[in-house]
Amino acid sequence: VMSAMPGMSQSGAMSGMGAGQGAAARAPKNISVQDCWIRLLPGSAPSAGYFTIENSGSQPVSLTGVRTDAFGMAMLHKTSQSKQGVMGMSAVHDVAVPAKGQLVFAPSGYHVMLEKPAKPLRFGDKVALTLVFGAGQALTAQCEARSPASGAK
Repeated sequence: VMSAMPGMSQSGAMSGMGAGQGAAARAPKNISVQDCWIRLLPGSAPSAGYFTIENSGSQPVSLTGVRTDAFGMAMLHKTSQSKQGVMGMSAVHDVAVPAKGQLVFAPSGYHVMLEKPAKPLRFGDKVALTLVFGAGQALTAQCEARSPASGAK
């Protein structure tokens, strides 16, 4: 997938790639994804994706991007607080998953910003998010769409 900046990815439909082409990427060894869910917000407000990446290997792995056909734009983001106490979000280009550790994407922290849904989503729908790692490796997780009030179950 061609993108304007690392960590940002367009959907297969927008980039000219078919949905199956990303499936050829090799899954990273010793990496798994758990508890993937998407917080759906009303109207045209962006949604957010959350999950936990486990790395059972002896080397850190870098998460470099995300793809999905369900949204026109998917970007790695981080929510942070300034020294003045102001909350803000910024795009991140890559995030390290520590060796023998985990990386948690959760509200008020790392998240996948999801904009321009390809079709309206309802609570309970499943959305495939493909996480892209260094060396072109990829792993797809099925994520459940949930209301903002439900949070991580």
